[in-house]
Amino acid sequence: MKKKITLLFISFFILASCSSDEDSSATPVAPMAPVTIKAALNGGGVDVSWSVVGGTGITYNVYRNDNPVKINAAPLTETKFKDVLTSTGSFTYTVTANSGGMESAKGIVSEKVILELPKTRTVESISTRENTKSEYTYTYDATNITKIISQTIKSTTTRLSDQTVTVYDVIAKYTYNDDLITKVTYYNVDNTVKSSYEYVYNTKRDLTSMIRKGFDGTIDYTINYAYGTDGLITETSDYPDWGTWVYTYEKGNMIKYVHSTSYVDMTNYVETSDFVYDTKNMSTKNILGFNTTLIGVNSANNEASSSVIVTEDGNVVNTRLSRSEYTYNENGYVLTKMRFHGKPSPTVLNEKTAITYY
Repeated sequence: MKKKITLLFISFFILASCSSDEDSSATPVAPMAPVTIKAALNGGGVDVSWSVVGGTGITYNVYRNDNPVKINAAPLTETKFKDVLTSTGSFTYTVTANSGGMESAKGIVSEKVILELPKTRTVESISTRENTKSEYTYTYDATNITKIISQTIKSTTTRLSDQTVTVYDVIAKYTYNDDLITKVTYYNVDNTVKSSYEYVYNTKRDLTSMIRKGFDGTIDYTINYAYGTDGLITETSDYPDWGTWVYTYEKGNMIKYVHSTSYVDMTNYVETSDFVYDTKNMSTKNILGFNTTLIGVNSANNEASSSVIVTEDGNVVNTRLSRSEYTYNENGYVLTKMRFHGKPSPTVLNEKTAITYY
C-alpha cells in the first residue's frame, strides 16, 4: 500500500512539472497594430488619433516621420496624443500597441501634415502717381510656434512727379487670449505707441467688434459685426461715412461684399464686389488667430480675380477688374503673386508680392 502511494505521488509530481514547463515555455505574442490613424494640424501641434486595439492592459507608442524613437514620454492608455511642434515642416505618424512587454510592428502611416509659416513678405505697389515697397517680417513664440509675436513693417513710397520719398516704419505686436488675437499694438521705431486695435468676441468665438485707439489710448472709432442666420456678416461703424458692409463667405473665403453709404451731399453710394479664389493656401493660413473671422485676412485661399461695380444714385459710375497670377512651393503655399487691373480686361501690373517661409 505504501509503495502504491509513493508511486502515485511521483506520478503527480512529474505531471505537475511537465505542465509547469509547458506554461513557462509559452512565447508571449505581440498585439496587432492599430488599423487606422489620423493626424490633424491644430494650433502649434498635431492631434494624432487611432483605432482601439483589443485586449487587456494595452498601451500605445507614437512615432513621427518613421523615426525609431517614440515621441510619447510614457505609455499611452488613450487612443489620442498631441504632438507639440517646435519647427515647421512635413510630418507623418505611426502607432504601435504594447502588451505584456511586447510591442507590435508599426501600424499604417498617417497622411502628411504640413506646417508652413511666413518669414518675410515683400509687396510692391505700382501706380501712375507713386510706387510703394512694403517689407514685412514675422516672428513667433518659441513655446507655441504658430503664435505670432510681432510683425515688422517698413514701407517706402516714392512720388513719381518729384521723387519725394516717404518712409513708414512700425512694429505690430500681438496679444492673445488662448488662441484668439485680442489686441494688435503698433509701435514707432523709438518704441512709442502709434495706435492699437482691440478685438472682442462672443461666446461662439465670432468677432463682434474691433476698437481702434490712438497713441494715448483714446478711442478713435469702433467697427461692429453682426452675424445673420443666412451666414452673412454685416459691418457697421461710428466712423463718419463708414456706411454698411455686408460680407458673404463660402468655404472660408469672402466671395462677395456690398458696401452702401450716403454722403453728406445725399449721394447714395453702393459698391458691389465679387471674388474668385484658387484652391491653394494663403501664406498666413497657419498663424494662430488669423483663421478666425478677422475681416480682410481670413480667407482660406488666394484671390484669383475680382470685379467691383460702383453706383451712385442707381447709376454705374465705375467698374474695377483685377486678376492675379501665382507661383507656389511644393506644399501649395504662395511664393509669388502678380496682380493686374484695367478695363476691358485686367492687363496692367499694379502689385508684386514675394513670400519666404520658415
